[in-house]
Amino acid sequence: MMKLILYNLYKAFKSKRARAILLCWVSMFSLSAQTPRKESGADGPNPAQPVMLGFRVPEEFWSHEFMIFENGKYTNQTLEKYRGKPLILDFWATWCTSCMPNFPKLDRFKELYGDKINFLLVNSYDNDTVKVGDIFTVEKYAKYRTKTPSIVLGSYLKQLFPHQAVPIFVWLDDFGRLGATSTSDFLNENQLEALIARRKGGKK
Repeated sequence: MMKLILYNLYKAFKSKRARAILLCWVSMFSLSAQTPRKESGADGPNPAQPVMLGFRVPEEFWSHEFMIFENGKYTNQTLEKYRGKPLILDFWATWCTSCMPNFPKLDRFKELYGDKINFLLVNSYDNDTVKVGDIFTVEKYAKYRTKTPSIVLGSYLKQLFPHQAVPIFVWLDDFGRLGATSTSDFLNENQLEALIARRKGGKK
């Protein structure tokens, strides 16, 4: 199994620089990430097949309908509009004190890179005790307000990308392949520019 994984990673990331970056990504699991509360449902059933490194997300990833909080309201949307560009998913929870400080950084990257790369927040805890919308509307959380949309009740995505702590970032390339999971420390301009540079043969 390990040989198969390494072979597919080699095919997905052919350049030496890309392979080196990938190895760094998968090793970036900081102790600062917070583990979910016991009642979060993290030990529940996991019917969706997890996506392996170097493999594409299933077609259902794009067609699945999610509840998304954006511009002050909840809507049901698929992720089809995000297909074809690198996409970074930021898994978070309202009780995670190290999650929300990342939101302004995502907004800055959205402004810096425009339509070259997409970002989505994902709250995957179905019984999160605070409504996601409150984080972006209540004055108490004003400093964490963000223009980045957030998926709500994203348990399907937690099944595709299992993790035991938040915040955690899932990196997908423009083909929908899983390139890495990382902590916020690795989310920086150097790594984002490297991801963009590899877009479909190096198109920028």
